[in-house]
Amino acid sequence: MAVWTVFEPEAADEARTTRDWADGFAFVPERLSWSALPLAPLVLLFHRLWLAFIVYALVQVAVVAAIFLLDLDGDAFALLLVANIMVAVELPGLRRAKLVARGYEEVGTVAAPKLEGAEQRYFEARLGTFTPVAPVPASPRAYAPARPAESGVLGLFPEASR
Repeated sequence: MAVWTVFEPEAADEARTTRDWADGFAFVPERLSWSALPLAPLVLLFHRLWLAFIVYALVQVAVVAAIFLLDLDGDAFALLLVANIMVAVELPGLRRAKLVARGYEEVGTVAAPKLEGAEQRYFEARLGTFTPVAPVPASPRAYAPARPAESGVLGLFPEASR
């Protein structure tokens, strides 16, 4: 189950009566981005993290230049994967920083397996429309009264003679 950080735009209270009120909220998953491991630059572009993409490209160019200038062997190109790992780990933080810079405010966290579930849980809690699920009736054996303990019996056996 993933944890989602919820961000609300500053003007959301003013637009609360409109139909598009909920569309302004942003949910950021707090987990490793597996798609960023092989495709880090595309993931950065997908999330419109332009500054992070420029830094990523400059780091990759610097690593390639260092490999050629220091005349390292071909195994040194594995160092290029370090930037991909950093993007995969830091992507939630980059997205949070971008949202804060754009005027969003962090308003809470939600635990849910998917985005739709996180949205549903957050808005139900926020609007107070949460309806708990009816409890499942227990089996009749769960409420059976306990038998009185017999004297001289130690343990769970009902008779001492066996």
